[in-house]
Amino acid sequence: MSPRLTQLLEEMTPQEQTEVEAFAAFLLVRRQLQQPQLLTDDIAVQELTELVAASGSFDWLNAEEEDIYSLADGEAVQWPSP
Repeated sequence: MSPRLTQLLEEMTPQEQTEVEAFAAFLLVRRQLQQPQLLTDDIAVQELTELVAASGSFDWLNAEEEDIYSLADGEAVQWPSP
């Protein structure tokens, strides 16, 4: 380990040192992945959209209690003249 890295670690709080340790462990695991290209843009937009839709993460948008505004709410936008 480099002297500079040792110095930086010694200056960190125990919590910061734990964060650095977790990040270092992540880097080592990432290196061992069989297909690191999966961390990039290998998933097609259509597949990603279907995955998100099937996950139910946005089901709350269809909930009746979320419809708190109507077309009568708000005011018309007044755009400035050019």
